[in-house]
Amino acid sequence: MPDSGSNPLPTVSAEQLWQFSLALYPKVKNLCLQWQDELGANVNLLLLLCYLEQQQLSFSGAELQQLAAALDKFSSRFTKPLRALRQNSATAPLSAAQQQTLKQSLLQAELELEKLEQQLLLQHCPPLHYTASALLEQYLAQLTANPARYQPQLFDLRQTIRQLP
Repeated sequence: MPDSGSNPLPTVSAEQLWQFSLALYPKVKNLCLQWQDELGANVNLLLLLCYLEQQQLSFSGAELQQLAAALDKFSSRFTKPLRALRQNSATAPLSAAQQQTLKQSLLQAELELEKLEQQLLLQHCPPLHYTASALLEQYLAQLTANPARYQPQLFDLRQTIRQLP
């Protein structure tokens, strides 16, 4: 395994993360949405942490907190309000076809914001190191006082990550 002393620090491109996310997310969508709803987890940060784990890359827990805080500022201002609007679009006084058009338009805009979130994560990402680290556990510990409750789901998530090419 390369070490950061003899090799340049690794980087992750927005395209690498996006392609990884497209491959993983459909397999773990229910878990991601559950953690988003129950814990306030950011799905894009979860996906980044999964990617880093797969690549055996890491950064510190303090850096994880800073990264999560930076992303939350953007997400709270843009992504979360748009998601809430999409989720409430069914109450709009429109025909079924118009509601579907509205929902699809909002969903497409939300997807674009998700891509922007991933780009922001990478822009604010601290230097990466070739070390295996428990970033997923650290993130869960930031979100809940009882991270042990989610260990079976975390195990399943890791199994799914291992099955990706």
